[in-house]
Amino acid sequence: MAGGVGAPRPRAQAQTSAQPRRRRHQAASLPIDVIAAIVARSDPATLVRCAATCGDMRGRVADPGFRLRLRHADHRFVPSLLRGLLLGDRESTYRNDDPLDMYLLDATAGSLRRAAESFAPGEDGEPLELYMPLSAREGLVLVRDGDLHVCNLATGRFETLPPEPEFGGLCVLLVGDGEDAGGGAVGRPFQVVKASLVLEEKHRRLVVQTFSSELGTWGPCTEIRTPQIHGRNLHGYSQALRIRPLVAGGAVHWLCFTDTAAYVLKLRVRSAAAAPPRLAVTKLPERFPYNGGRFSNNGWWWWIRHLLVTMAPGGSPAVLVADKDKISAWTQSKHSARWNQQPQVVIECKAISRFLGNVVGEERERQHMRNWHSEQATNLVGFAERSGVVLIKLYDCFFWLDLQSKQIVSCFLDPSIRDKNVYCPYEMDISNWVPSFSAASL
Repeated sequence: MAGGVGAPRPRAQAQTSAQPRRRRHQAASLPIDVIAAIVARSDPATLVRCAATCGDMRGRVADPGFRLRLRHADHRFVPSLLRGLLLGDRESTYRNDDPLDMYLLDATAGSLRRAAESFAPGEDGEPLELYMPLSAREGLVLVRDGDLHVCNLATGRFETLPPEPEFGGLCVLLVGDGEDAGGGAVGRPFQVVKASLVLEEKHRRLVVQTFSSELGTWGPCTEIRTPQIHGRNLHGYSQALRIRPLVAGGAVHWLCFTDTAAYVLKLRVRSAAAAPPRLAVTKLPERFPYNGGRFSNNGWWWWIRHLLVTMAPGGSPAVLVADKDKISAWTQSKHSARWNQQPQVVIECKAISRFLGNVVGEERERQHMRNWHSEQATNLVGFAERSGVVLIKLYDCFFWLDLQSKQIVSCFLDPSIRDKNVYCPYEMDISNWVPSFSAASL
């Protein structure tokens, strides 16, 4: 028909030899092992979403070997592991045998709550009574009430240690990898290291004794000679080792200040059946500013200018130093492991002030900064080793400093925290990344 519309041809008929049919290609998929390796480098939310995709992935995530990989993954910080900061009323410090009025400054909710309301109850169903926290790591907390106890705040279970060594010293909690063997009541194997640096003129030594949950007993007392440490304890200090040790690379690191020099001690503690602990001592540069920082009469810092950290995941120890203008880091050379002679600026206090102004407004910012400068106290209260977060206290404000970005990422203001003791950051166990699956879901 003239001017008419012809009947449509079938699609296959319409194609010519010059236009060959397109082939459909199926998108290539990654092997499950590669996906699991990628997920192990992600964050908890990504891990859960990936585990929900298929049974094979849920099986990989539920594998104990996968949890071990997470614990050994020192190639990144995971800020979401930081649950908060443990605080206590200052007047309770004198009552070591009574439960403290303990609080958790919640890193997620930005609220201050009693610890009994934040954690699981004890095995008797009653709120868990917390005493003076000494050290926290991987979801476990070491506390003292005359005896030493290790508590799992996620389950409310705790283990009481045998009587500790009689010498005075600092206690550090180290947490192992397994969840069954040697885990005891708290579900994870652990060690408690007690150490004291004795600076006698003719017999300088580090005294060390270690408790192992796998053996259920304290090991032998070891004395390691330290002739390379010179000087005496600073005036007003009964112990040359500073509180807030760092656990990195499987070793415990302490700052040590004498009246003539500053040092970093690195103690590598072996397993219960292995060789005795090994000690390495390095001297900080002559220009390192250490002869400062007030000390309270009852043995707690009112403010802390120095803090051991790692600037990068799995990196070497560095020392943060705070003054009224900035926070700087004294770091080690990557090639020689010697301390660099000049610090690097991590963050200026003006940047902290700007963050505060964005949160509370310029007027309250100016008020807080006047209080801050009158005290000239930038208090470095703790380092969350898995999260890579430094906790800073300025007057009645807490700030979260992310070392990866060198930025303030959060802050909390409450006048009630001004007179509270700061004990330690509390990070959840990295195994809490992993969802629980029944056999039917795999």
